[in-house]
Amino acid sequence: MMLGSFRHDPDLDLTGRTLQRTAVRGALFRGDQLLMLGSRHGDYKFPGGGVEAGEDQSAALQREYLEECGLDGVEVGLSFGSTIEYLRPIEPEYRVFKMTSHYYFCSSDASLGDQVLEGYEAELELTPTWITVAEALRANQAVQERGTGVMRWLVRETKVLEHLLTAERPAPADG
Repeated sequence: MMLGSFRHDPDLDLTGRTLQRTAVRGALFRGDQLLMLGSRHGDYKFPGGGVEAGEDQSAALQREYLEECGLDGVEVGLSFGSTIEYLRPIEPEYRVFKMTSHYYFCSSDASLGDQVLEGYEAELELTPTWITVAEALRANQAVQERGTGVMRWLVRETKVLEHLLTAERPAPADG
């Protein structure tokens, strides 16, 4: 299921040389609480990131949960959709950066541990937080309305949160 396609710059010429990246993101619930990464700006993003060379999507998402949330032993379950974003690349030899993000329902009984954040993640003070979908959605919408601290993922993550408000979640596995 395609959750959305976003062109961050309406003047972006999508026919130019394109750098493509695949990313994975997870929705891990405990009851009605969803594990998100809160930033210093008050917005929330799903744990996840880029799939590295030689890595399958499940292994990439497990690695991202470990790095960003200190959460080990994450089970990657059913996919519930994907998004495509078109951005201006940092690399001068490309005209377009196309990122396809795949979203998965995940589960884990483990406790949160120490994070190992990349530079921009540490600068944003990304913090694992248990929050309801409705609360995270309201927070993201408020940051969008303020227009300060708006990260490029905010539109994407807000659309996915809107989808999760009404989406059917898989039943938790019996432990």
